Amino acid sequence: MVVESEEVRHESSEEYDSEEYEDDDEVLDTEHIDVEMEEDDFKTQGKERCKDAFLNFSSDYEDNQADEDNDLVDEDEEGFGSEEEIDDTAGANDLDLGDAVGAGFPIHDPSVKWNKMKPLLGERYESPHQLQQCLTNYAIKSGYNIKFAKCDTVRLTAKCGSKMKSQPCPFRVHASWMTQERSFQIKTLVDEHKCVRNFNISNLLSPRWLARHFLKELIMKPNLKCKEMQSIIRTKFHCGVSWSKAYRTRCRAMTIIDGKLTEHYARVWDYCHELLRSNPGSTVQVGVTVNPDQTTYFHRMYLCFKAIKEGWKIGCRRVIGLDGSFLKGTCKGELLTTIGKDANNQVYPIAWAVVDIENKANWKWFLELLTEDLNLLDGGGFTVISDQHKGLLEATKEVLPNVEHRQCARHIYANFRKTYSGVEFKNMFWAASLSTVESEFLRKMDDIKEVNPNAYEHLIARDPHTWCRAFFRTDVACEAVENGIAECFNAIILDARKKPLLAMFEEIRLYMMDRFYHMLQKAEKWESVVCPAAIKKMNKFGEDLRNWNVNPSGPSIFEARNGLEGYVVNLQSRVCSCRLWDISGIPCVHAQCAILFTGQDPVHFISEWFHVDRFKAIYANNILPVNGRNLWPRTSYIKPLPL
Repeated sequence: MVVESEEVRHESSEEYDSEEYEDDDEVLDTEHIDVEMEEDDFKTQGKERCKDAFLNFSSDYEDNQADEDNDLVDEDEEGFGSEEEIDDTAGANDLDLGDAVGAGFPIHDPSVKWNKMKPLLGERYESPHQLQQCLTNYAIKSGYNIKFAKCDTVRLTAKCGSKMKSQPCPFRVHASWMTQERSFQIKTLVDEHKCVRNFNISNLLSPRWLARHFLKELIMKPNLKCKEMQSIIRTKFHCGVSWSKAYRTRCRAMTIIDGKLTEHYARVWDYCHELLRSNPGSTVQVGVTVNPDQTTYFHRMYLCFKAIKEGWKIGCRRVIGLDGSFLKGTCKGELLTTIGKDANNQVYPIAWAVVDIENKANWKWFLELLTEDLNLLDGGGFTVISDQHKGLLEATKEVLPNVEHRQCARHIYANFRKTYSGVEFKNMFWAASLSTVESEFLRKMDDIKEVNPNAYEHLIARDPHTWCRAFFRTDVACEAVENGIAECFNAIILDARKKPLLAMFEEIRLYMMDRFYHMLQKAEKWESVVCPAAIKKMNKFGEDLRNWNVNPSGPSIFEARNGLEGYVVNLQSRVCSCRLWDISGIPCVHAQCAILFTGQDPVHFISEWFHVDRFKAIYANNILPVNGRNLWPRTSYIKPLPL
């Protein structure tokens, strides 16, 4: 039996102060990115924050192969092994150090560019891995095939890997630990080659070695394809590699950049505390599951920044879209999102969460937190748009019983066309869905019934009140019948959903920071009092303006006619009998005719929800910056394991 532990809710706690902090002055030089390899792990030197993907390198990067604790040879490097024993006795050219200290011998500089490295007699290294890396760089640059006959935690012996038996190549390197200090030293070096140079030595181009050289490219271009990597390798190193090796190289490099999966989940608590420290008033909740054997697993995590929820309360319409999408990378689970609409009719992400599975329990948990953050109460006066997920529909009824719940018409039609396909059914469905008055909707449904009664029954069973404009509320200034806002955001963060947990959360956060800043800059250039998207939609509503005639009945009451069609417009109440103006908050074609008849500008009759001042108020306060993982506070919570 699995017991879920108590979930800790962190909000604006008094122990977190919004203190200013100083950015780390260290900057990673991407021209000399190096991964130092020690006996049991890799270390990535330097730290850098990339605005595209917050690529702060994990310190103490550990290789994911347990057998390398005693064997430092990469399984991908052909010829690396102890297949031929070499005598470890000091040769004629060996250094007899005895008890002498190593002060007079050179120290290897790992910051030197890879194609400038060359082994020197007596040179001291940090570990066998570091010397192995130097020799590999030297071999690839010089075109000599080096074979590691011995390579373990105690000694390293390398010789020429040439297969010319008539004239054996004398090249040989032997190194071991010094007795007087903790340094790994080259004690034998025969730096002479009699073999033929050959740059096509793909066995030395291991995924581990190549990953080091692709860090810069993958930081700048995270979507770099394996075929592109093959082309770069062929151009840069004059050697071809297989697609599978390029793929393994990419995986290793991305692991170095984003961190290992277990590391991400292990630092979830630290990350949450840093978010609360830097953005007081935000809501962060993490849930874990404790198994009978006392192992702790990650369950779910919710995040809503104070700046975002306050911006929604100030200026966004009372409409939110809910959606869930699968994570596409190594992380398992689903991403739940809540999206609003700003004054320019653009997406406004409000809150997001990662859960193990999309079900009623997780949606109810998500909606309860969202209700508290946005003060939704019982849902009265608010509108929710979502797909037909059964768990979401049931959770919404329980948490927000009085909310207007619209179902995405695109999902309704997607299920409808599985049985009733064709252009005729498609046009009739959308004509019914976009009807703004009930009488028009009934006529469109009768047309469907005449063609196929079963199609009519199928749509009636889906509750038309949730997907037809004729039944929508008139106080939220939103005529949308589709959940496009949520689906649009999921498309925006498609690449982020392929990343590990914390990398994904960070990419979404940085996207929102960048969006808030640029939206405010964009608004400063607008000259109209109304946002351009609303004006554009109004012009679309009035495309056939010339076909309508206006008959006045009073100072503010008019009748707009086009043949047998006629609608009543009241400018004072800002309503039209077609209901499109009432639902959308933007004058319909009939209202525009009446407004122009009075000599006024229809722009002045657009709802205040679309005003530029409201748009600026939404984006006035941005998410505050967050420290990199090197400065996150260490918490005492049990580190959860991945899903």
